[in-house]
Amino acid sequence: MIRKKRYCRRLEAEKIYKPQGIPMADIQKQILLLDEFEAIRLCDYEGYSQIEAAEEMDVSRATIQRLLERARKKIVEAFLNNQAIELRNDIANIKLKGENKMNKQEKETFKVAFPTSDKVTIDGHFGHTKEFAIYDIKENEVVNVSYVTPPPHEPGVLPRFLGEANVDVIITGGMGKMAADLFKQQNIDVVLGANGRIDVNLNEYLGGFLTNQGSVCEHDHNHGH
Repeated sequence: MIRKKRYCRRLEAEKIYKPQGIPMADIQKQILLLDEFEAIRLCDYEGYSQIEAAEEMDVSRATIQRLLERARKKIVEAFLNNQAIELRNDIANIKLKGENKMNKQEKETFKVAFPTSDKVTIDGHFGHTKEFAIYDIKENEVVNVSYVTPPPHEPGVLPRFLGEANVDVIITGGMGKMAADLFKQQNIDVVLGANGRIDVNLNEYLGGFLTNQGSVCEHDHNHGH
């Protein structure tokens, strides 16, 4: 049976955690797969409901339940039996999502893009924006702002354009599912539901208060909203 791929954040490296005082050669390991870790990260750490986590990972709620059950059991067994926990970074059955680069907030520098036509407020429809304001962030502070004029809008053009500009995050009002998926393929996080002043939204994002309040359209529009 072909296993359906699911969206996950990839770790920067595989990780192993073990009890103190016991040589690794003498320890049994519990193997935690990337999708199992993603499920418990979303539900147990980020506070997502199982339905929301299923939407994030593009799987069924039943799959989320199975992933949570397996992951939690492995972690408990490791603690009860003095076993190590090995977190695998295998992406054979994974669709990487940029929305979520695992270490983005730990990166020293990253780029955030906003669609705008007046350099002050966020355009609701990124596909017809006059330009993109790109903020270079270093240690959670703005170090540079640039404005770039996008090429004529066609499906896939703007995600590729911002990907080539090394953008890490796009914050906008809304977009179709196809567009969101194309941004994820470029390793660009997508934050939806934003409106109003760019500076206010950026400060909220950097402070950890701007959450993804929008949702992708169930049907895609060629004009990209």
